[in-house]
Amino acid sequence: MSDDFVMHRISAFKRDKLGSIESRRIRRAGRIPAVVYGHEQEPAHVSVEDHDLRNLIKNRERVFEIDVDGQVEETMLRDLQWDTFGTEILHVDLIRINASERVTVEVPVNLRGTSPGVVAGGVLEQPLHTLELDCLAHSIPDGIPVRINSLEIGDAIHVNEIEVPRGSKIHNAGDQIVVHVMPPMGVAEPAEEGEAAEAPEVIGESGEATED
Repeated sequence: MSDDFVMHRISAFKRDKLGSIESRRIRRAGRIPAVVYGHEQEPAHVSVEDHDLRNLIKNRERVFEIDVDGQVEETMLRDLQWDTFGTEILHVDLIRINASERVTVEVPVNLRGTSPGVVAGGVLEQPLHTLELDCLAHSIPDGIPVRINSLEIGDAIHVNEIEVPRGSKIHNAGDQIVVHVMPPMGVAEPAEEGEAAEAPEVIGESGEATED
C-alpha cells in the first residue's frame, strides 16, 4: 500500500439473532455473517454484503472501514471460512484496528525469476509459502517477492536473507529455509570443495577390515 492509502468503506448490519439457521438465512439474502472483535471491546455480530466482501478480497484489501448504522470502525480481515468447495464464503472474522498501529499478519511469499539449478534438473522446494510480518496496518504488502535467479542445485534462501518493506519485521526464525533447490531424485549433492571421498573398507573373510 502506498503513502496515499485510502481506506474503503462497506456497510455492515447488526445481527440480533445468532445460530446456524439464522446464518443460513443471512447468506440466502446475499450477506455474510461476521464478527468484529478487538481493542478490548465486546465482540459485535454483524453481516456484510457478499459482493462487497468479494471485491475487497479480489483487490487484496485487508484493511477497510465498516459502517454499522452510522458508526464507522476501522477493521482488518482476520479470517475467512469457506464452504467445502471453496466457492462460498460462510463466515468472516474482523479485528478492530487503528490504521496507523502495527499489526502482525501472514503475507504470501512470491517467487520471482528462474532458478538455474532447476534448469539443470534440480527440484525446487518451498518450505515456507507465507511469512509472519510485523508492519503498519496501512502498509500491509500484497506479498513478499523473493528472486531465485541465482539458486543453483544445493543452494537455499533463508528468512534472514529476505528483504521486506522499510519499517517491517519478519517474526519467523532467521535460519528457516524459504526456498531451496534439491538434486534430482537419486543424485547426491556434490561434496564440498577440499573434501576427499573416503575409500571403502575392504572386508576380509573374517569380517574385519584388511590392510593393503
